[in-house]
Amino acid sequence: MINVFRPLFADPTSSIPAYRFETSESLTRDVHIKAIHSHNDYWRKRPLLDALLWGVVSVEGDIWHFNETYTVSDTVTETTQEFKNSEIYVGHNQVYLAPQNTLNLLYLDPLYYFLEGANKEFSVPILEKFDSKFSVFYDAPEVPLFFWLDLKTEGHELYDKLKPYLDRFIKKNYLARYDSANNKHLDGPIVLTLTGDVPWDMIDQELQSGQTRYVYADCPLQNFSDDTSDEDWKRYERSCKLASASLQQLLGEDLYKLAVRGDLKEAHQNKLKLYFDKAHEHNIKTRIWGGVDWPIYVRDSHWKTLWSLGCDLINADDLKAAATLF
Repeated sequence: MINVFRPLFADPTSSIPAYRFETSESLTRDVHIKAIHSHNDYWRKRPLLDALLWGVVSVEGDIWHFNETYTVSDTVTETTQEFKNSEIYVGHNQVYLAPQNTLNLLYLDPLYYFLEGANKEFSVPILEKFDSKFSVFYDAPEVPLFFWLDLKTEGHELYDKLKPYLDRFIKKNYLARYDSANNKHLDGPIVLTLTGDVPWDMIDQELQSGQTRYVYADCPLQNFSDDTSDEDWKRYERSCKLASASLQQLLGEDLYKLAVRGDLKEAHQNKLKLYFDKAHEHNIKTRIWGGVDWPIYVRDSHWKTLWSLGCDLINADDLKAAATLF
């Protein structure tokens, strides 16, 4: 998929972000929830909003932070763009970043806006009592949104920069979390998972210090096997809600070369199912990336097979195709 400029506003002449014209009800009412992952979600015409409109439960954004403010001059359009060291940006490659495509504007602001709308405060107690916060899904408020942040710049520095961005979500209990002091997971309407350059040592340190941790790490699905040590399983169970790997990492080069040309055969299926089953034994959900995008009939066949084998999230660039296939 080509990374191109996408409008962030409902009207190009308006200063009002597109999400302010929506609510969780307008986007997801009467929409069936689907176990689909919106891969590189920021490429869509309306990042996050289009995914919610299809009932997608998982979205992903690649994030960048730069220690120094810098400018980029375009001699063709005679424009200069400024990237500030106070912002976290979203995009696939540095060359295609745009100053207006910040983490707050594309994802955090709309998510907080929708969650606030779904969790209003009543001056008089309502009759129904709820122990947890509602999610962004109007018809299924108990279903969390899996929100992945792929760390593209140095993980330690970027994680430190990210933490203050999460404060407003933490104060309202909008994030799923791990209570290290009591060794238990606590639910929330957003499950935030770090992938890419994950600072595992910082994640481990938070566990050891007894802190409540508000982010999860993307576990290495390719490492799940009967040979995985009890110590590693304990670490994964506390650090992860989700695990991912590429199709090639799981199958190996030879089987992968055969897989991209047609259906997943018995040898492919047997190998993949071992990973899915092992993850599920430890209450970890799975996703495979780097699959086949073309030919379309091969892609569709793979999606159906992966779902039947127990893959929890179908990785998709074409949300309409994935949502209407099953």
